[in-house]
Amino acid sequence: MREAGLTVGGFYAHFESKEDLARQSLLYGIEESFARLTRELEGLDDRAFVRALISRYLAQAADPNLEHACPLTVLLPEVARSTSAFREEFAARTAALLRAVEHRFPARGGFSQRETALAVFAALSGAVSMARAAATARARAKIASATEAFLVGALGLDEPSPRPKRSRRRPIKSRRGV
Repeated sequence: MREAGLTVGGFYAHFESKEDLARQSLLYGIEESFARLTRELEGLDDRAFVRALISRYLAQAADPNLEHACPLTVLLPEVARSTSAFREEFAARTAALLRAVEHRFPARGGFSQRETALAVFAALSGAVSMARAAATARARAKIASATEAFLVGALGLDEPSPRPKRSRRRPIKSRRGV
């Protein structure tokens, strides 16, 4: 607080309670984590974007330092125990983040792009949480690699890219027969 030039009382005056401070910190952390996750991926085509996003998110499973962890993988149970007002705010803020990238996801198996993106993020956060609870580095790696392989296969990201459509123009025949 001293480094920021604030007093504790002055700082807390911006929040209703310590719990409010914690909730607002969580929302800020999710937005920052999302920005890190998608940074420098904008120029990729959609398939490469989704593959990179999956790979980057799952890399957290092997990282023992939670400093850069997505808060979803650590704090979702706290959100579930929060007030309905906070859960609604959490839903609105995370929905906005999802809207920013859902158009990059394929619509597969009768699911919309939004539904696909939602399922992918749910699978990723669950896989990372589960991997962190695993007893060994090998088990963590297996959870992450199985999740990545499943998502890449389910989304068709391992299939060859569609070829551009050819022109249906007929070749011009030479009068010489060549």
